[in-house]
Amino acid sequence: MTHSKFARWLKVVIIGVIIIGITCCVYILPQLSKILAEKNPEFSSWVLPWSIVIYVCAVPCFAAMVMSWLIASNIEKDNSFCMANAKYFKIFSMLALGDSIFLFVAVVVLWVLGFNHPGLMLIELLVVFCGLAIFICTSALSYFVAKAASLQEENDLTI
Repeated sequence: MTHSKFARWLKVVIIGVIIIGITCCVYILPQLSKILAEKNPEFSSWVLPWSIVIYVCAVPCFAAMVMSWLIASNIEKDNSFCMANAKYFKIFSMLALGDSIFLFVAVVVLWVLGFNHPGLMLIELLVVFCGLAIFICTSALSYFVAKAASLQEENDLTI
């Protein structure tokens, strides 16, 4: 597979993820919140705080998709190992870390305030763990892409 074909496939996947994310934020989450409040009136006070947390957590995810698009654009130009991509991976990793920290704090605060169920905390903490795993992977990618970019730069300078 050529680098341009690979980059096009990456962009198709990124667009798909963005469409799914927007669909979840605009249609699915409000509908689920409405159904939850109707079927379980005792949880209706949970809808607004959790909606705010979910929408705030969505912002870094969409920003990460922008970073992914920029990386795919560099791959398309046959510039996979460049310092710009290392920077984009670093930003991606910081977004994942910030989102994970925010979600962890929100889970604990909402639990203390009585807006969280202890059984759901396991799922929520699993999501936080996945965010931390993404942080570690993208940090490693940033490091390795930066190393490869410096090696490529040295190689280009060698006669």
